[in-house]
Amino acid sequence: MKRTIIAICATLALATAAQAQTKLGHVDRQELMLKHPGRPAAEEKMKVFAKQLDDRLQAMATEYRTKLEDVQKRFEAMTQTEKEAAQRELSEMEQRITTAQENAKEDLAKQEQELLAPMIKDAEDAIRAVGAENNFTYIFDTSLGAVLYYDKGEDVMPMVKKKMNIP
Repeated sequence: MKRTIIAICATLALATAAQAQTKLGHVDRQELMLKHPGRPAAEEKMKVFAKQLDDRLQAMATEYRTKLEDVQKRFEAMTQTEKEAAQRELSEMEQRITTAQENAKEDLAKQEQELLAPMIKDAEDAIRAVGAENNFTYIFDTSLGAVLYYDKGEDVMPMVKKKMNIP
């Protein structure tokens, strides 16, 4: 009985000591990403890439409209075989445009991921370094909305920004 009480007391003492050593921090990673020094260059690259994709799609749409207008002008004078060939060609052009639009969306998303990946890694590395250097047990990302209350934690944003050379 005495041993059980001693064991319970020791367990409670250890749990209390462990809890006292827990150091919590929080950072708004979304705000950090918005302030990343590489962000303006990445946004500019995205704009240029999106413009290139848009120019290609516009060229395809112009080609389609030109072909459609040509077919509409000559439609009455065309033979049935010519009409069917023109309709098939227009249908194929529509399909190519649809496919190109889908590919453009995918390419744009891939480009964004490629440009954001180094910035995300920088932020994660800085957060980990601040956590290790300052003995944090946990650092929560408040931008996710999963942390509903954080009164006792420390805002590590200034330390992370300093680590990343962000003013």
